Amino acid sequence: MPPKKKKEEVEDLGAMKAARFGRVKNDLAMGFVGLPNVGKSTLTNLLAGAAHAEAANYPFCTIDPNVVRCIVPDQKFKYLVDCWKPPSIVPAALKVTDIAGLIRGASEGAGLGNAFLSHIAAVDGIFHLVRGFDDDDIVHVDDSVDPIRDLDTIQGELCAKDRETMGKTEEREKERIRKEKAMSRQAEIKFGDTFLSAFEKVNKLLEANNPVQTGEFTNSEVELIKDWGLITTKPQIYVVNLSKKNFIRKASKWLPKIKEWVDTHGGGQVIPMSCEFEQEYWDLKDDKAAQKAYLDECTQEAKDQGLTGPAFVAKSIIPRLIRSGRQALCLQSFYTAGPKEVRAWTIMKGTLAPQAAGVIHTDFERGFIKAEVCGFDDFKKYHGGKASMAGPKEAGKYNQEGKLYEMQDGDIVVFMHNTSGGKKK
Repeated sequence: MPPKKKKEEVEDLGAMKAARFGRVKNDLAMGFVGLPNVGKSTLTNLLAGAAHAEAANYPFCTIDPNVVRCIVPDQKFKYLVDCWKPPSIVPAALKVTDIAGLIRGASEGAGLGNAFLSHIAAVDGIFHLVRGFDDDDIVHVDDSVDPIRDLDTIQGELCAKDRETMGKTEEREKERIRKEKAMSRQAEIKFGDTFLSAFEKVNKLLEANNPVQTGEFTNSEVELIKDWGLITTKPQIYVVNLSKKNFIRKASKWLPKIKEWVDTHGGGQVIPMSCEFEQEYWDLKDDKAAQKAYLDECTQEAKDQGLTGPAFVAKSIIPRLIRSGRQALCLQSFYTAGPKEVRAWTIMKGTLAPQAAGVIHTDFERGFIKAEVCGFDDFKKYHGGKASMAGPKEAGKYNQEGKLYEMQDGDIVVFMHNTSGGKKK
C-alpha cells in the first residue's frame, strides 16, 4: 500500500497547530488585544504583580505597548527550591505585552490602528480580551456592552489586515518568479502548486473572518505561510472579563454566546475571569489571612445561591492565564539545580538536548558531549528527601542522553561540554 503522505502532513497537531507558524525561539511573547476599556491594562498589571501600565479610563491611554514579565506558577520548580534551598532562585517567566485598544476601521488607520496592528504583529500569541460586564463609570467605545459585536470587530480588523497582506504577498511572489526566470512584466505568471493551494486556503479563511491558524495545511504550505507575516497565524486565547458577581457564580448571559462564536470561528480556549475580583484579591496581597477570608467569602456567596462543588470554589485565574499563554506558545521548562542555584530554563517543545544546552550558553551547544538527565517525577520519587541525585542514580533513573534526545518538560539536567579545541564565539 502506498504511503499516505498527504494525510499525515495535515494530521491534527493539537496545541502545535498555531505554534507551527511561529518563530522558533525561547523568548516568545503573548499580547493582550481588544477594544479600549475592556480591562487589558488592569489585567496586565495583575499578571505582572505591579502597576506597570497606566490603567486609565480613556480609549488611547496605552499607546506604546507595555511589556511585563510574569512569573510562571510552577509546583515542580517550587519543590526543587524547597529541596535545595539555594541563595539564587530564577523561575521561568512569560513575556506579556499590553497593546492599546483597537477600534472598528483600525486596519485602515482609524484611531491609532496602524501602530497597534504593528504591535500585534510583533508578539507571538494573542490573549483576545472581551468585556462581559456592565459599568456606567467605564465608557465603552461603542456605547454599549456586546462582546459578540466586539469579537466581530477585533477579528474583522485582524483578518482585514491579513487580507491586505495577502495582496502584497501575491505581488511579491510574482516579482520573485519574474526575477528567478528572467521574465518580462508582460509575461503571464504561473504560480507553483503549493503556493496556489496555500494562497487559496488562506484567502478562504480570511474572507470568512476565521484566523489562518485554525486551517488545515500541509507542512510545505506551512513553510510558505510562515514568511507571509500574517497576524491571524498566531495562537489565540479568548479571555472574558466578567463582573465579580457573575464570576463568582460562573454564569453570564454572554458566556454561551461567546463559546458559540468561538466554535464557529475556528475554535479555541475560552477563559472567564473578572478583573474586579482579581483586583480586590490583589489589594489584600500583604495580608494572607485577609486574602483567604476574601476567597472564603466569595465561595460562601456562591453557596448561598445553591452553587457548590470545585467549580465554585473562589480562586484567582491569574496562574491559569499565565500557564495557558505558555502552553499556547508550546513552551516548557527544564531545570538546573544545585546548592548555589535552582533555575528554570525555557525552551520550545521538541527541543533537542544540544539546543537546550545552548539556552544556558552558546558554548554548551557548540561543545555538547552529553546530557545527564533525571525526570522530575523520578527525582521526587527516589531522592529520599535529600538534595542529591544519589537516590535516582541508584534507582537507574539518572540517564546519559546524546544529541538526539528530545527534552521533556520538567527534566533536571547537567550538560557535559568541551570547547577547549574550538574557537571562542
